[in-house]
Amino acid sequence: MSKNYELIERLAYKFNQGSISTDELKTLTDWYNSHNDEQVTIVTESDSAASVKSRMMEVISQKIKEEPSEISVKRLHRSSWISAAAAILLLTLGTWAILSNRKSTEQQNLAQQQIVPGGNKATLVLEDGREIVLSNNQAGIISNKAVTYADGESIGDINPELTTQVFTLRTPRGGTYKVTLPDGTQAWLNAQSTLKYPSTFAAEQRVVELEGEAYFEVKAAYKADGSKIPFKVQSRQQLVEVLGTKFNMSCYEDQLDARTTLVEGKVAVANANGRFMLKPNEQAITLNNKTTIREVASEHYIAWQQGKFSFDGKTLKETLQEIGRWYNLDIIYEKTIPNEELIGDAFRNQNIHLVLRLLEVAEIDYHLDVRSRKLIIKGKK
Repeated sequence: MSKNYELIERLAYKFNQGSISTDELKTLTDWYNSHNDEQVTIVTESDSAASVKSRMMEVISQKIKEEPSEISVKRLHRSSWISAAAAILLLTLGTWAILSNRKSTEQQNLAQQQIVPGGNKATLVLEDGREIVLSNNQAGIISNKAVTYADGESIGDINPELTTQVFTLRTPRGGTYKVTLPDGTQAWLNAQSTLKYPSTFAAEQRVVELEGEAYFEVKAAYKADGSKIPFKVQSRQQLVEVLGTKFNMSCYEDQLDARTTLVEGKVAVANANGRFMLKPNEQAITLNNKTTIREVASEHYIAWQQGKFSFDGKTLKETLQEIGRWYNLDIIYEKTIPNEELIGDAFRNQNIHLVLRLLEVAEIDYHLDVRSRKLIIKGKK
């Protein structure tokens, strides 16, 4: 079951990329037709989008009921199966539309000028004001006795040993970058984020400042007496203290709250009104100096660090904010924000067409203005 599921996932991805072979397409079609559905060819002009969607969801819902034990073995849950259904469904609808020659104006615009996903983009700002645009061909830098790219290549005239200075690493919209800090801690910055850190940490504590989103893997450090040196991340609404752990922190300026999600280890989250200890798969949400703790599936909140969008458990506004930062789009709502949630995940290296298909399946009316880079959400269809 698990091997078959992984195969179908790969075939669905190849289909979406347009690199699937004839034999692989037959395997994908046979898989769909194996679920007691009436025979439906994935590539067809005779089926309407509505009929394909209806049958597909019925098949997947029945599959969930029939094989709960197999699903749990793979650590899949209902939304994952619906995600798989949505993935195949989107491919079906996309091919159906293409073969029917019913391309929308947006699709034609995208064919001429695609809005592409982000990549490795960042700027390192030195304390003297100099800005170094980092290479898009590199994924990260190492700040230690020298500042280099991860492969050892020099990035400029920087000598942190001369004096302790503060570095500022910034990613734009559509950019991510990794930094290995002077203590060996690794931090991955998501799009539109800023991390300030010293060229050398103090002996008593290690402190960095974050605006935006970052995933940290903190390396334990010790004082002469054997006690651990705390690692602290300061943001606008939270101060997170760490002794050695993996966690994600989201604190964008346009985000009302600040969120810290613990993956592994232990952290303390403090604000003006208290201090809270987190366990793995717990998230601290701070809004207006009030912090609440909830259980979450932490993998959904670090999916971006692994090259994916994860839509589960997020409002449509949260999802579109993430999409806007990654594709460098402004999200505009003409009316109220639709009360919809997208389910599942998707690779972030996809062009914007995948997001548009998700909106279409969710029956959300939208307009993509490519020239002004605006995605206008009009409401429900």
